[in-house]
Amino acid sequence: MNGLNSFPDFEEIPHKADVAIIAYGYSLPELFTHAALGLYHILGPTIDGQLEAEDIFEIQAHDIESMLVSFLTELLFLAEKGIKTEILELVIDDNALNVKYLKKTGQIFLNSIKAVTFNEMKILKKDEIFQTRIVFDL
Repeated sequence: MNGLNSFPDFEEIPHKADVAIIAYGYSLPELFTHAALGLYHILGPTIDGQLEAEDIFEIQAHDIESMLVSFLTELLFLAEKGIKTEILELVIDDNALNVKYLKKTGQIFLNSIKAVTFNEMKILKKDEIFQTRIVFDL
C-alpha cells in the first residue's frame, strides 16, 4: 500500500481459472504503473539481475483498455527475455503511451503468465480513483 493513498496499489482477487488483480491509481499513468507492479507480483519473486541503462517504448491503441493490455503484454514479453522494468516515466497522450524505464537483465521469475486478457477489464473512475480488473491467463 502506498503511504499517501487510502487504497492499495493493487490487490490480488479470486478468479475461477486464472489469476486476477484490481489495480488502482489517482491518474491513468499511476493506474498503469500499479498494474505493472501487479504483473510482477503474479510473476513472483525474482533472482536479481543487473541494472542496465534506461530504455523506452511506445504503444498506439484505439482505447485505454487496449493500451493497458498492450502495455502489460510488452512488460510480459520483456519478462520472458529475463528483463524486469522499473517505470521512470509514463505519459498517456490521446492514443499514445510513452514509457521510459530502467531495465534489469538476467531476471528469473518463479511463475509464468501466458497472456494478459481483456476478460472483465473496464477502466472506471470511482470517487476520483481509477481502477480496473485485470485477468492473467496462466
